[in-house]
Amino acid sequence: MIRLKNALRNFDRKRRDKMSVLEPVLYAVLRNNRHRESNLLKKDMVKSILIIRNNKRIGNMYFLIPFVKQVRASYPDAHITLMLNQPWQRDVFSNMGIDKIVFSYFSMRKFYSFVHSMRMLRKKTYDLVVLPYSSVEDTMICSMLSAKNKVAGFNSRRNAVFTHTFKKDDERMHAALSCLYLLPFIGGKLNLPICHHLELTQQELKEGVAAKQNIYQGNKLCIAYFRGARGDKRLPDGEWLRIINKFENSLRGSIQWVEILSPDIAIPLKAGTLTFSTNDMRHLASVLKSMDCFICCDTGPLHLADAAGVNCIGLFNKTNPIVFGVLGNNSINVEDIVNFDVRGILSDIGLIHS
Repeated sequence: MIRLKNALRNFDRKRRDKMSVLEPVLYAVLRNNRHRESNLLKKDMVKSILIIRNNKRIGNMYFLIPFVKQVRASYPDAHITLMLNQPWQRDVFSNMGIDKIVFSYFSMRKFYSFVHSMRMLRKKTYDLVVLPYSSVEDTMICSMLSAKNKVAGFNSRRNAVFTHTFKKDDERMHAALSCLYLLPFIGGKLNLPICHHLELTQQELKEGVAAKQNIYQGNKLCIAYFRGARGDKRLPDGEWLRIINKFENSLRGSIQWVEILSPDIAIPLKAGTLTFSTNDMRHLASVLKSMDCFICCDTGPLHLADAAGVNCIGLFNKTNPIVFGVLGNNSINVEDIVNFDVRGILSDIGLIHS
């Protein structure tokens, strides 16, 4: 099943590459220029904002948090609508001051839901529609909607859809920060330090602590790990055993492991290992936050944990941690997953004294 998913992803990637030359034609057919204004509205004239991020990947939702928080801070009096792809993504942005969340349902399987969603959204004219990340799907949706200003990053194939596009003028490369350059161009202001965290309630945090205590109440370092990942980012079980043994050999008898299970990984790596699983991503975040550390490859749960403020060890065997790495002050990105120094890493994230 995993191989089939990877094959389908590769096919879809190639399909998109081949179809890219047809993008301008598609946008011209769909273009909605009603109420379009060539002048950029002044900040105090922007009363309604739509942020579009039509993406299904878990990690990309957490990467959107800094932009959403910065827009809210820059436009405290504006009504902000956030468009996501599916309803489960709503929980990522709870307690961030977003006035309304809508869903595109963009997929062939939910085509009629998508059409219904677009019909409802086309009834409204926004002062500002902004695309923090440029994609074919986001641009297509933006082209169909009515807005005075439509803003995105510069892209020669897509610029015609927007009233204003801007070229990146900063050095922020991380996926969670790379779009923030847009805000000063449209009159916003970056609030420092930039926050990439979920807004967990006190009740959620208490429930996380209680769940962790149900798993383990001892004095050892409680370290959770998750073996899942997309495609070739996933490490073989043998590699995970080697990593776990490396930790064990460095801190003999000092670690209590907890494996996070999922529908794709329903059986623990080692018999007798403590395990935890939940379909509630916010509850998973609060449980991981109550543990000492979380180890994971570049995949959704790693970025969820990072957004929750967990001490994370991200294992990067394929992707670039400069773009996709963990951002927390007490987290670390490991590229050399063979020769890393366990005690040095745990010291760097504040769990032991070197």
